[in-house]
Amino acid sequence: MLYNPIFFYVCITFYLIGAGLYARYVWKKEQVLFSYSKQWLLVGFIAGAFFFFIRYRELTFLPLVSLFEITFFYAWLISGVYILFVKEEMGRFIQGLSLFIIIGILFLDIFLDKKIHQLNPLLNSYWLGIHVPVVMLSYSAFALSFAVSLYYIIAGKLKKPVSHLDSINSFLILSGVIFLGIGIITGSIWAHSAWGRFWSWDPKETWALITFIIYGCAAIA
Repeated sequence: MLYNPIFFYVCITFYLIGAGLYARYVWKKEQVLFSYSKQWLLVGFIAGAFFFFIRYRELTFLPLVSLFEITFFYAWLISGVYILFVKEEMGRFIQGLSLFIIIGILFLDIFLDKKIHQLNPLLNSYWLGIHVPVVMLSYSAFALSFAVSLYYIIAGKLKKPVSHLDSINSFLILSGVIFLGIGIITGSIWAHSAWGRFWSWDPKETWALITFIIYGCAAIA
């Protein structure tokens, strides 16, 4: 019997409880509910860590290969960034949009194939555990930065103060650029060891480079 699907649905349940408490916080405007919401999200985050550990034991390689594994890992990382950086004073738009992205990805994961697939022997490398997490961590930082930046635009039109978000948004963008740069370099090294070439201009490589250039310009602007 495979136990990792059980932890997946347990994790989903905890995240939904956290999202439900946040919705109640928005409705009731009780500060304690925001704290409870983050606590349940933290429990869901821990359950997600158990899910990855158990799936790793059942797979015998890091579960970062299939679409289900990658998207769940992405939502899991975004939730970690949310737990660490999103505060009550940041506003409900940023909080709500971030939670919407997390829950939306997890909802889609329910319908994805969760079967265990064999790993391509060429990809069976320690670079799998370096390259993929680093790249996904950069995209998680960019996801939260997207929510903050979108709020900038809306708040600017409504003449609301947003200067208190400058430092956090700059930190998220810079962190994302650094991690993505590391991801591109490690991916090139991994590609050379697996396929005999550093770069092939496939869509993933090309769009990662475009993303790095765009956000890199924003980081140094």
